[in-house]
Amino acid sequence: MSTKSRDALRAWFLGPRAENAELLERLVTEALRDHIFWRRNYHPEDGFTIRETDKRTEGYEEAVATLTQELMGLLAELKRGVPFFSGRYKGHMNFEQTIASQIGYFAAMLYNPNNVAIEGSPVTTRLELEVAAQLARMIGYDPKKVWGHLTSGGTVANFEAIWVARNIIYLPVAAAGAADALGVELEVALPDGNRAPLNRLGLWELLNVRNADALDLWTALWASAPAPDVRRALHDHSLATVGYQDYGRRLVDAYGDALPASVVLVAATAHYSWEKIVRTLGIGSNQLLFVPVDERYRLDPDALWDRIVELTSRKVPIMACVSVCGTTEESAVDRLDRVLEVRERAERELGVTFHIHSDAAYGGYAAAVTWRADGTRRTAAEIRASLGSDWPDDDWVRAIEALAGADSVTIDPHKLGYCPYPAGAILVKDRRARELVSIDPPYLLPARGLDSSEDLFLGRFIFEGSKPGAAAASVWLSHKVLPLDERGYGYLIEQTVLGARRMHRALAEADLSPFRIVMLPEPDINIVCYVVHHPSLDTLRAVNAFNEGIYERMSLSHPGAAPDYIITRTRFQSPMYDGAIDPILAALGVATVEEWKASGEAGLVVLRSTVMDPFLIAPPPAPDHIGGFIAALKRACEEALERVARP
Repeated sequence: MSTKSRDALRAWFLGPRAENAELLERLVTEALRDHIFWRRNYHPEDGFTIRETDKRTEGYEEAVATLTQELMGLLAELKRGVPFFSGRYKGHMNFEQTIASQIGYFAAMLYNPNNVAIEGSPVTTRLELEVAAQLARMIGYDPKKVWGHLTSGGTVANFEAIWVARNIIYLPVAAAGAADALGVELEVALPDGNRAPLNRLGLWELLNVRNADALDLWTALWASAPAPDVRRALHDHSLATVGYQDYGRRLVDAYGDALPASVVLVAATAHYSWEKIVRTLGIGSNQLLFVPVDERYRLDPDALWDRIVELTSRKVPIMACVSVCGTTEESAVDRLDRVLEVRERAERELGVTFHIHSDAAYGGYAAAVTWRADGTRRTAAEIRASLGSDWPDDDWVRAIEALAGADSVTIDPHKLGYCPYPAGAILVKDRRARELVSIDPPYLLPARGLDSSEDLFLGRFIFEGSKPGAAAASVWLSHKVLPLDERGYGYLIEQTVLGARRMHRALAEADLSPFRIVMLPEPDINIVCYVVHHPSLDTLRAVNAFNEGIYERMSLSHPGAAPDYIITRTRFQSPMYDGAIDPILAALGVATVEEWKASGEAGLVVLRSTVMDPFLIAPPPAPDHIGGFIAALKRACEEALERVARP
């Protein structure tokens, strides 16, 4: 453990009792005064617009009084918010933000930059690109080849990933049509390593070209004819411009068989936003197929292989496979290294390939744990030794290192990056892929001759338009203060994992008689899940009602609630948790797997505590929030049982 990092941790946050209030106030004042200085010295010859005499008018004074009064009301209302800063909060993926991120946001917010284009954000656009490069290095991407930017959150980042994946899978089809229209001959590499003339491939082969080879084809097509001609030809043969309905008809005309609709494979624990994404993109929720998870809530690589074989037998194209690094419910980390191996096997044995996306919205920052300060990787054994813990195992480190092999990755700085909303991020391994989604609004085109002008015009390549440059400044400054390695974010996240694992053990060993806690496996990162049971509860419905009652007493789910400790809950339903639910049901002994499946939306209520508090395991005089939590949980159990037993 680094003594310097341990001491720095206490300067990174305002603190649960605002212990660093003086520091924050000083930095806020510095940022505000600097902004005021900038305004006063920008063309001072312009003079003043608002004079001192204006401030003494009745209308001015009334406006100030209204502002002051309404602010006081707003401040009073805000105190009804959620105390994310407190060690008593163990609910969703929230904690307070780093002081660096707060000051970065505040300072840039005063300038209100819009990162859609360089002319509206000459500073923060560059900061955003630097942030993307920092995140790329953290997951093992080459910053010179990657394309990345900030988004409003993980949903938009995931949307862009599948947007790119969809356009890549259909790129060889579009290229074949465009090449035919242009009268040029092109070759493309196939998954087995052989090359073939583009015009001799059938639709199935065209839809199974590796990403890098498809983008090489894109490059070759643009080199084969004058740019205006290529642009017109691609426009006439691209799904993005033609649309699904007409495109399907054209494929039938050109190839005789349009094949079944392409599918997106997702880990069964994937975030609910994926259904929104495939619906929005017109892919359709029927084409979103869940891959079973194992008893650790990680995508099952063997089940993935079986699914690929079955789809291949029916000639169903696979657009993408989504693996999760840090599931929303359990913080489970999929064995992405094994998912990549499955794709390699599919390419070798079946001639099938697909885009692999890692939804690391929550867990992506955990990659910082694996880096030394000198930029080299730490082994699992070295990390364990430094922590005096049995975490992480070798498989976990291999899974994290495998992020470098994914075609795209989502990471949310506003989750384990401890930055203010909104700050998601999308990284695409091959920057050429951004051209497949680019649009050129004439009023935002960059000036000719501007260096790296395309990079500085973010709006050309992204789904969102206007976006806060303050978010980029926020993340950038936080990364400067907390390096993305063992000194900064790595140390911060290690502390939360140690806290989560200690809490897991404490709950497992706690004597809450007559109540019994059924624990889910120890988390891969820092979310602890459990179900509470009582001998009088003999049905799944009763267990669910009881745990729902605990949740109601330990959450802010209804107005006026003021629990001593705050948790959240989820529901394990079929088919998403098929293969993972068996040990929990066996431990509860109130229902068979078949009965659980028949329960439909009721599923199994699982209580959930996210441990983002790095001070949870701090020694005295820090409060014992684990002991306090267990005591509060028992009180909630007693109250909830009374309600369930009541006629």
